[in-house]
Amino acid sequence: MLKFNHYTRLFIPVFSILTLISCHTLVEDEFPDFEAVLVMNGILQADSTFRVQISLAANLSDTMPDFVDNALVIIEDQKQAVDTLTYTDEGWYVSPRTVKAGYSYTCRVNIPGFNTMMAHTTVPLPTEIDSVIFTDLASRGQEGEKISSVAFRLHNNVETEMFWEVKFKKRWFRSLYDWDVEDWTERSQVDEAYIFMKAEQDSVLLSEPNPLTVFSNRKMKSDRHWIKFYFSENYFSFGGTDTLFLELLNIDESYYHYHKQYYIYDSAGWGGLGSSPQRYPLYSNITNGLGIFTGMSVSRKELK
Repeated sequence: MLKFNHYTRLFIPVFSILTLISCHTLVEDEFPDFEAVLVMNGILQADSTFRVQISLAANLSDTMPDFVDNALVIIEDQKQAVDTLTYTDEGWYVSPRTVKAGYSYTCRVNIPGFNTMMAHTTVPLPTEIDSVIFTDLASRGQEGEKISSVAFRLHNNVETEMFWEVKFKKRWFRSLYDWDVEDWTERSQVDEAYIFMKAEQDSVLLSEPNPLTVFSNRKMKSDRHWIKFYFSENYFSFGGTDTLFLELLNIDESYYHYHKQYYIYDSAGWGGLGSSPQRYPLYSNITNGLGIFTGMSVSRKELK
């Protein structure tokens, strides 16, 4: 799940001003605490159970949010089926109820002393991937490293807006010694690749802000569209016994906007004019609070 610690990690620069007569003054700003703000953090994934995190962002000096354990968290679907979530720990409220693709959900959070926090999402239906083409050696990098590519064709609905995030992973087994049974055991592990796309190869991606791995169908003209991404052997390697698979997250619009803004937020710390850690507000779809409440379904396709 998404954790929104970046709302509380604000960096306040302290400037040392040197004068021509070798005197210097240290300027320190004292910032009072601002009013506590509720934060809702939840991704409803189809075929998984409900999980929503509630916290407070209250102090500029905080590095971790204050988790809320006395909230009344209620989720209602489009058929008016109501579910009250149960608190576990670290602000998480859960339910054994399963999220359904294609359903709309409204979450309401009541906490004494605060206005009702509310958010809405519709969990997208999964997108079919009908073809995948893997090219082991697509090109060479600047240092001669192997660059591989994966192209896949997704089904698009030109009548409605659709949003996706693409990931590439491998499933492999590692041997670990189990001291309890005094024997070696094999355990499954999943690793995710760093992938990149080339906007100049796709008119759809040309219109997309970074990151290109999160994209929409706004410029797609047909009911099928090929998407292509690349990865370097320097950052992702695989063996003959590993299972490679494509993961296409069918996301709602709020998740799309969040990721696009988070990229700007994150890259704002890379330096630039003044080399200062300037930060930007993150997208939120929460009424009377901050954070994001969003839905997704996942399509997977193994490479043969």
